[in-house]
Amino acid sequence: MNKKIGLYKEKTCKGVQWRVRWFGEYNETTGKQKRHSKTFALRKDAERCIKVKDAEFERGAPRDPSKVTLKEYAERWLHNKIKVEGVRPSTAILYKLTLDRLYKYFGDCLLRKIDRKVAQSFLADLQPLVSAKVSLSGWSRHRVLRHCKTLFKDAVQDGVTGSNPFKDIKGAKCIPSQWYYLKSDGYLKLLDAAPSLSEKVFYALCYTAGLRETEALVQRWVDVDFEKGRVHVVNQPQTQTLPPFNIKDSDARTIPIPKHTLDLLAQLQVESPDGSPYVLLAGERYSAICDKWGQCSKAGKPWLNRYWANNIPRNFQRRVRAAGIDAAGKKLTVHILRKCCLQNWMNYAPMNVVKNLAGHSSIETTEKFYSQVDESHLDNVAKVADMLLDKAGAEKTDLFLTFSPDLEHIENDGQASSCVKPLKTQKLQIESP
Repeated sequence: MNKKIGLYKEKTCKGVQWRVRWFGEYNETTGKQKRHSKTFALRKDAERCIKVKDAEFERGAPRDPSKVTLKEYAERWLHNKIKVEGVRPSTAILYKLTLDRLYKYFGDCLLRKIDRKVAQSFLADLQPLVSAKVSLSGWSRHRVLRHCKTLFKDAVQDGVTGSNPFKDIKGAKCIPSQWYYLKSDGYLKLLDAAPSLSEKVFYALCYTAGLRETEALVQRWVDVDFEKGRVHVVNQPQTQTLPPFNIKDSDARTIPIPKHTLDLLAQLQVESPDGSPYVLLAGERYSAICDKWGQCSKAGKPWLNRYWANNIPRNFQRRVRAAGIDAAGKKLTVHILRKCCLQNWMNYAPMNVVKNLAGHSSIETTEKFYSQVDESHLDNVAKVADMLLDKAGAEKTDLFLTFSPDLEHIENDGQASSCVKPLKTQKLQIESP
């Protein structure tokens, strides 16, 4: 089989052009190899193409250009993600949104036709799918870029395209939004504003145990260890009557809770009616969850974690206003209670411990989003410096008084008198053995 890649200079109606030619795979039926070519106006571009082709063929990429279209490959790719890799329904929905953006921009073009230049144009022209009146957030742009990198990386490995056009593209830097660090006094005001005991327990699990909103809602009585003061966050498989719950990013974890939260849980357990296995879902809400799960099962639709919640953001903002908490224009949501908990842990525990308690898959997440610098931290830094300097001064005074036996007296005003004698020195004689 001929593996040569040739470079030829040709005169055309457009002037002098440079053509790169190579042979495809050997066809046993015809006994021949197809010839393929690409034409460039500049020699340096043609030579760059030869280097790229050499690298692709060395990597095992097919020598014949692929006929696979974007939509053909992407739909098969998403199907495998769901059925083979078992991505969660919420993740599959986000993948589907990214693919819809690609279809809308590129149509059903050949996958190999998408190069780095058009990939950059696609990212630059991203708009919200629903309304163009608002701009797409930087985090959404990063998610689309991440999905595209994954899609084309798999396409390269599957041999349907020669390179990943999104591989070396970097998105704009996303700066986490400033959130309101709710101190303990503000948290207690929030509890006082909560009208029901179950709502108080919900806020306590978020603020003192660092549970995510859904993790708190699906907490079961069987996963509360009253004796040791622990709560267990675990995956919950589906049953005929109850939907599944999958932890985000991490495996099961155990979190110590303070006596404050333990007392609230014990009080709620006494008041809770029998029949619901969940700490916070009882009565009508428990029945509504069971009904929603039955509808999803009957229609063959996936269960999403957001189905567990109901009117929580609206109720939380009402409690914040009732408590008189002024967030000073910063973000304050239910999820911020978890952030405050993690920040409190960070003030006293090593970052790797906080990472495990938070259920993060990467310590970079803990460092990036939960290391907020508060005004009190700056004050503490100054106090540390003062403490060290005061300690150094005290040690110097102690040494001076302890090892100066020739001090005769100190005047009443605290100043040493002029008759203070210098320290005596004594020579030590060491006998040789």
